[in-house]
Parts: sequence; structure tokens; C-alpha cells
Amino acid sequence: MELIEQENLIFKAGDSGIYLGKVEDNAFHQHYALQLTIGIDDKFEMETEDGKIFSDALIIHPQIPHQLDSKGKSVLIFLLNPASTVGHFLAKHLTHSPVQEFQEEWVDYLRMFAKDLFKNEINEKTFLSACVNSMAEFNGRCLKTKHQMDKRVLATLQYLDRHTREVIPLSEMASEMCLSESRFQHLFKEETGLSYRRMQLWKRLLASFDLIRTTKTLTELAHQSGFSDSSHYSKTFKESFGFSPSDVFANSHLVLE
Repeated sequence: MELIEQENLIFKAGDSGIYLGKVEDNAFHQHYALQLTIGIDDKFEMETEDGKIFSDALIIHPQIPHQLDSKGKSVLIFLLNPASTVGHFLAKHLTHSPVQEFQEEWVDYLRMFAKDLFKNEINEKTFLSACVNSMAEFNGRCLKTKHQMDKRVLATLQYLDRHTREVIPLSEMASEMCLSESRFQHLFKEETGLSYRRMQLWKRLLASFDLIRTTKTLTELAHQSGFSDSSHYSKTFKESFGFSPSDVFANSHLVLE
């Protein structure tokens, strides 16, 4: 069966994001997520501050500036929470450098799922379920290794997840965790690699994808996602993904879990 032509696909499952499609004109960017990029039929080009890498499967650790060019071919991109089971295991136990080629059997399964979707042998929901279920393997493997985060930082992250449309002052959260502001800031960045303010922006940015279908304008989306205006939202979006939100939303189809 021939591959079908279709628009780029964005899947959101919990705190993980999946992109399937072509990538070009991507600006340098960085984000809190750990990124796994897989070439479906060919190698892609990834550029970091250390130069260019041509690969068919690559992991980028959080907060590493990078730029992707899929060379006209489709790629499968996973953005994973580094504090999640699979994110922690990939970052701490299966990779040894911030940018590393990744050749695990799991990659072959993910590539197969993408090809099946392109051939219309499975639908979008089945593809998403297959990808999410394939991560379950890492649950048991990760439980055998040390996977701990300071309970106060974990509680903060969980609180931010529940209040993505609000701006929670640092002073308020530090007081809630019975810490001084300076100690809280230091501990938070030590545990997550991100400042408290940047983490709030990242959480609100991810939550905005859930509102795309119910908002009519970028300004409305920005306000409902807790951003001051569309300019602030667009700036944060491009810094995190290397594209403007209008470019992404105009050329992609969103699938929610």
C-alpha cells in the first residue's frame, strides 16, 4: 500500500507530546522536555552549539539549544517530561551525554507504528495508544533504579499542573513549602534544571494545546492559558519549539488522548 500524503500531526498524552511530520525553517530553541527524534525513512539533521549531526534516532537532553531539519522527510518527535518514568530512565540510564544517538529496539517499534499510520493500517487514536503503551516497558525498568525528586519540588510541580491558568507568585509557593525564597529557587532549579518562572511558562504552554479547539483567536488562547497577551505567548512558544504558534497550528492536526 502506498504512503498517504497528510498534514503534520500533533499528539498530546498527559505531559508528553508527540509530533509526526516534516520539519523545516526551525529556529534554534530549547525546552524543559527531553526530546527523542526518529527518522521514519531517512536521516535528519540536528544542529546544536557543538555542530551538526546526521542521525536516524537521537536524544536531546533538556535545556540543550538545538535546531532540526528533517530534509523533506517525516520525523517522529517525542517530548517527554524528564521527571516522568520514561524521561528519567532515558536521561539517567540509557544516555551518557546531552546529545546522543539512540539505537534501542523501542525505536524500531515506534518507527513501525508511524509507517502503519501512513499506510492507513491504523488510525490516529490507535497510533497514539500504541506509542503510549510502548512506554510502559520503562516503568518496570525505572523502578529498579533510583528515581527520586525532592518531595517539595514534586509537590510544587503537581500544584502547577493543577493551576496552569494562574500565575502563582514565587513568594507564595516558597511559603507553602516552608522555605525562604532564595532556598526555594535554588532547590527548584537544582532538581528540575529550570527556574520556577520558566517552569510556570512551560506548564502553561503545554496546557494551551488542550484549549486550541475551544478558542477562536490566538489572543483568546493566550489569555485562557495564563499569558498576558498573544505576543508573550508567541515569544514563549517560539523560544520553546522554534516555530511561531500560528505556523504550527495552521499546518498541523491535533489529536488528544
